[in-house]
Amino acid sequence: MVERVLEIGGYAAGYCGRLFARAGADVVRIQMDSVGPAWASDEAMSAFLHGGKRLLSTADGQLIAELANAADILIVEAQTANALSAMDFDGFSTPVKLAMTPFGRTGPKCNWNASGNVMLAMGGYTHLMGDPDRAPLSLPGHYLEFQTAALGYTAINACRMAGQHKVIDLGMFETLLALSQFTSVRWQCAGEQRERHGSDFWYVVPSNLFVCADGWVYLNIVPSFWDPLTVFLERPELLLDSRFLTNDLRMENREALHAIVGEILAPLSKAEIFARAQACRIPLGVVQSFAEVLDDPHLQARSFFAHSNARDVQPWRIPENPYCINGERRTVGLGPITSEQVPLWRA
Repeated sequence: MVERVLEIGGYAAGYCGRLFARAGADVVRIQMDSVGPAWASDEAMSAFLHGGKRLLSTADGQLIAELANAADILIVEAQTANALSAMDFDGFSTPVKLAMTPFGRTGPKCNWNASGNVMLAMGGYTHLMGDPDRAPLSLPGHYLEFQTAALGYTAINACRMAGQHKVIDLGMFETLLALSQFTSVRWQCAGEQRERHGSDFWYVVPSNLFVCADGWVYLNIVPSFWDPLTVFLERPELLLDSRFLTNDLRMENREALHAIVGEILAPLSKAEIFARAQACRIPLGVVQSFAEVLDDPHLQARSFFAHSNARDVQPWRIPENPYCINGERRTVGLGPITSEQVPLWRA
């Protein structure tokens, strides 16, 4: 049986509905007059979020209620708890209902208005990003909305698998804190408050960006990779250097170690560095341009991107599901987003 999903709201609701559409559900999205500014164009966001859905533009409360009561799953994103109540969310009889709001449906902040950037700052994320002597940075895109949607999708499926009728109250602020495991562990277990250190991961050394002859590479050397790193650098004598015998000592002498690594890598090409890293089996990534990511042979071999020739300038390439089932990746196509009259589901 195809599950019937009604989706109402902005980018969090859109992404949650996207996951259901790509799993084969019949998703109807109630089009909103405004969902806030998109980081990409409206055209791009619609192609990314709403492929495979049926879209309905309506403010008819009775029609929305009929659709909600006949749906198996209701996904609603609202700006405040009061806004959620105003649309009679609690009155809908949908078996599984997901409410996504900035601060949840209860508590002293439940009716605060907040954008994604505001919540990233409140959740401590902004404090961690950027160079230490400059203003903090914020995450681009709709990171918060999409992470909240992914958790909502998981919770809905748990209820459906258990055969339970539930109301899921998901706060975006709490989503951020649920994802900050390394930050919270450093504080709770080591009494350390993380700070901004640019591209330097700080706690394991060397873990940083390094410039090379034709670009940049990133090293992430946890203690178990220290020995092979000295082989990669062709400097085995570093194993006996008293400044670098342990990770704690490498942290104390990070500038000296970074200088050594930087001097060795600077004249080499990305290809040379990558080949050497593969041979020595150390964790290193070549920094790719966005064009290189789109043409990545691994992603191409796994058919990760959906293609559409609907545009005159360049075809769309949109990320598909990040998983394969029985060796296949289900796609829904990107074609024109449907706007036909949506027939009422029957309970």
